[in-house]
Parts: sequence; structure tokens; C-alpha cells
Amino acid sequence: MSVVAATKWPEGKRSAVLISVLFDDGMDAVAAAPDLVQRSKSFSVWKYGAQRGVERLCRTFASSDIAASWFVPGQVAEEHAALLKDVAAAGHDLESHGWAFERHDCLPSAQSLELLKRSRDALGRISGRAATGFRLPAGNWPQGFDRLLSDAGYGWSASLNGDDVPYLHPSCLVEVPVHVELEDRPYFQFNFAPAFPKGQSRIPSYDGVLHNWIAEFDAYRRFGLCYVLQLRPEWSGTPGRISLVEDLLAHIRGFDDVWIATGAMIADWQQENGSQPPPTHPLNVYDAYLREQQSHG
Repeated sequence: MSVVAATKWPEGKRSAVLISVLFDDGMDAVAAAPDLVQRSKSFSVWKYGAQRGVERLCRTFASSDIAASWFVPGQVAEEHAALLKDVAAAGHDLESHGWAFERHDCLPSAQSLELLKRSRDALGRISGRAATGFRLPAGNWPQGFDRLLSDAGYGWSASLNGDDVPYLHPSCLVEVPVHVELEDRPYFQFNFAPAFPKGQSRIPSYDGVLHNWIAEFDAYRRFGLCYVLQLRPEWSGTPGRISLVEDLLAHIRGFDDVWIATGAMIADWQQENGSQPPPTHPLNVYDAYLREQQSHG
């Protein structure tokens, strides 16, 4: 078997790279600890993203000539409409991260559909472009959720794992897989009270994190895969950590055989060139597991 899959990417590129940003403005933390909104000192850790991190990431992307996909809850988009209009005007895509960090696995389908449409509409009004991508904000992937996303007008998701290249759901919704080792939060999220993470201990060596991200990129490029970096303004938008992003992007930019694209571009490519995954694919294994659980009551 060839190490690199032939003709997988446009123009004969060897691999693909998607730079994504998750801008929740603290909704993710409040979902885990609702009383956080009453703790100004702690909550300010997450509010730093809107205050400084978003702008700093945008400047870094501009200097690297990179368009990113920003996943934003609808409520956050409405609260920070002016800021996100600037993000969109800089050439980035605004995609959905739900409406208010809800768990769709705990909602009736009709309510999920209404929230999915509401989020998409809010982002479209701000950016002037219809959102086509979705990132599951919390909880598990409900059975048949790909069809609900398609009904709401979405064409792709970046929510699941289980692969290193995009694949098609039964509804033909494209999945662009993500992996935790390419997120900044597992390395940098830290707060004393409430404890994030539980048990504390976080914030590793910056050189170590950069080494990990570069090592992953080099491997993804070697095997012809789709590298999806996931950044958050509150964690990667600080004065010191932004240098990690700058150094990583400079390393990626050092190769002319890498396709740096938005999620929408990757999804369009997959729609035209992809195929349904085999029965042994993790997507199908998980779906079979859910059906078995339901059959046993």
C-alpha cells in the first residue's frame, strides 16, 4: 500500500489542513458549572477571548494568509455581532456551534431542528453568508442527527472522531473528523474555582505543545490525511501562546504540497469525490451499537 493516497486532494496536494476556532465566550464553562457567571474573577478567564484573543488570532491568520472556520453559538454571535462581522470581513467562515451550548441528545427532534435553524440564521445575518458547517457543542451524537442537520440546511460537521479523512454520513452530510490532541483546551484550560480541569494540573511546556502539533502535522502530511487544528481565543489568543500558533502556521506554510482550506471547501471536495464508509467504519459500528441498545429497551 502506498504511504500517501493518490489524488485524494485538489491539484495533487499531498494532504489537507483546516484551521478552526471555537469561540464560545464562556458558554462551555457555564454549561459545566452554571454558578460560574456569579464568579467574576473566574469567569473573566473565559471572557478574555472576546476582549483580546479573537483580534489576536485574526491578526495571526492575516499574517499567514489563512482563512479559518469559526464555530460560534448563535447567542454568542448575536452578543458579539460587531466583533464577528470583522472576523467574517477578514475572510473567515462563521459556522454553527449550536444556539446556546445545548445538548441535542437530550432534546426532541423538533426542538433540535428549531435551534439548528435559529443558529444558522443568526450567523448568516452577521456574516452575509449562509453557515454550512456545524460542531456539536455538548453531549453525544444522536442517532440520525446527520439527517436533522441536513434538514436544517447544513452540509458538513466537524464533531466526530474515528478517522483521519472526511467521510459521508448516510444522508451524505460530510464529516470532517477532529481529534483531541489537536485542540488547545486539553493543554491550556485552567481555573482554580471551579476546578477546570478537575484535580488541576495543566499548562504544559509551550515548546512541548508546539512539538506535539508539529509532529502530528508531519505525520498527517506523510500519510495524506486531513489535519484539523482547534483553537480557542481564550487559550491560544494570549500574548505568549499566540507565538505557538505563529510558529505552527509557519511550519505548515513551509510545504507547498499541503492544501490549506476552510471546512466548507473540504466538505465541497468530499461531496464530489468521496464515498460512503464501509460497514466496518467506526460511524457504522457506533450506529449499530445504538440500534442494539434500543432493541434491548
